[in-house]
Formats: sequence, structure tokens, C-alpha cells
Amino acid sequence: MIKLIAIDLDDTLLTDDKIITEENKAALHYAHSKGIKVVLCTGRPYLAMKNLVKEIGLNSPDDFIITFNGAQVRRAATGEVVVENVLSKSDVVAWYEMLSRLDLPLDAIDAQYILEPEEYPEGFASFYSERISNLEAKKVNFYHLPEDHVINKMVVCIEEEHLDRQLALIEDSFKDNYSTFKSRKFLYEIVAKGVNKGNTLRKLGEAINIHPEEMLTIGDQENDLTMIQLAGIGVAMGNAVDSVKAAADYITEDNNSSGVAQAIRHYIK
Repeated sequence: MIKLIAIDLDDTLLTDDKIITEENKAALHYAHSKGIKVVLCTGRPYLAMKNLVKEIGLNSPDDFIITFNGAQVRRAATGEVVVENVLSKSDVVAWYEMLSRLDLPLDAIDAQYILEPEEYPEGFASFYSERISNLEAKKVNFYHLPEDHVINKMVVCIEEEHLDRQLALIEDSFKDNYSTFKSRKFLYEIVAKGVNKGNTLRKLGEAINIHPEEMLTIGDQENDLTMIQLAGIGVAMGNAVDSVKAAADYITEDNNSSGVAQAIRHYIK
């Protein structure tokens, strides 16, 4: 019996135009009416989720959202942090220095801002704040951040071919201290070691007494793979990458065709 549905946001629940279709909304409300918990799992920060939470109606004290690709769990209605696994100033400085040598731009994300360095590598500026996030961007000197400044994740956002070519030059021994993945073809993310959507969803399930086999998860990208593999039923979007489709139990319609609603109708009667 399905007790929890965990859903990725971009290119899964949202269309290419960043809206939730009426069909998807109706399906989420139907699942909720059946007593099934609906958990949004996203790389976005909570501040970028508040309007969507309100639109969907996740307003009870027992509704949760997973943000920063698993680095945080918050109560949907209040924003109260339930679980947090974060990065430090020293992590930001280490990645900034290494990536700068590879002509890759680094942005750091905290609870309120996209922290952009005073200078990107010449000719290789990030387009994260312009194309991906609606958080306010703020220029900072990473070396002058307070020692206790909390960073939720770091991102490298640049043209795909250059990104892939330069990422191949990073030593595995350096990456081994973190969890890293691509959430889009042009977006590479760095979070604390062990952080991913699957691990965090498992911890949330333990806290609310829902087992992985009682979960249905829906996603499309590499950063969704751990929760697809975790759940009793893993669903890949029709627009998902091949690795997600290969791991899934079911492939639904794409994000522009209300694939989330189609999957919910298929499994929730």
C-alpha cells in the first residue's frame, strides 16, 4: 500500500514553462484526500518553494518538503528545519580554488542568497542566477565569509560541453569527500557527503514510520536516481534520462503531458 509519494519538481511536476498543470494539481489533491503524504523533493531552496507549496495546498503540520537535493527537510507550511546536512566556508574555498583553475564558475547557495564570487574565470561566467534560480544573487569574497556561515549546496552552471570536459579533470580523491551529481545537462551540484534525495527520504520515512516499500517516487534526472531506486515503486518521466528510465518500475508521460498525474492514476485507485 502506497503511503507516500515523493516527486521531483523541475521537468517532473513542472512543465517546461514552470507551471503545474491542472491535471497534476487534481491528482495531488486526490492522493492527499486518500491520506497519502505528498513530499516535494527538489534542488531548490525553501524560499523558492513557498508559492508552490501554497498552490498545491501542503499546509498541514505533517507535510514536508526536501530541498537542496536532500541537504534539508523542512515542514512545508512553516519552513521549520527538521533535518540539515550542510557545507562550510572551507568547502567553498577549496572548490572555488580548484574549479577556477579549470575555468569553471562556482556559486554557493545559502538559505537566502546565491553567493557569487567577485570574479568568475575570464570568459566562463555562471548563468545559474539568470536561468535557474529566482533567489537574489549577492557578490561576495568567499575568503571573507564568516567561518560559521552555513552553505546548503554549491553549483557549477555553464554550457554542457565545456562542463563535461572540465569535470573529467577533477581528481576522484577530491570528490570523494562530497556528494556530487548533475541535476541538468548544464548544472553540476556539490553537497555534503552522503546527501542525496534517497538517503534523506529514507530518514524522513523512519521519522514518520513509512517504509521505502510504501513509497512511490517520480523523477527525471540523475539526482533523482537514488529515490527511484529506494522506493517500492519508482517512476521515470517520459523525458527522463536513460539511467532513471532503466532503474524505474514504470515510465509515465513527459512533464508537459501531466506525467505525474498519469502515474498517480495508474497506481492510486
